[in-house]
Amino acid sequence: KILFQARANTLELNKRKRYKQEDPKCELCGYKEENLIHFLIECKELEESRNKELIKKCKDENKELMAGKILFEKDEIEEIKCMLGKMWRYRKRKLEEINRNT
Repeated sequence: KILFQARANTLELNKRKRYKQEDPKCELCGYKEENLIHFLIECKELEESRNKELIKKCKDENKELMAGKILFEKDEIEEIKCMLGKMWRYRKRKLEEINRNT
């Protein structure tokens, strides 16, 4: 399910908040907008949850192309699912902690 949502760019990331006039920033690291590329590649808080070998294999200067390689790499589909699940669970746990402390 999470792979499909990521591929369709329908993950419940904070980028969607901008349509409701809310702050779209990443609550994990404070970056100005939590979008799919930020979630997949850039967020420093999610670094430990990423599959470093998969990220290295898909490396590209163009981050949109890199995200496409990550999400649509057919040979690594199980690794991609595992990585996305791990990242999403970590994000969810951290946001719950943040919300409890505010």
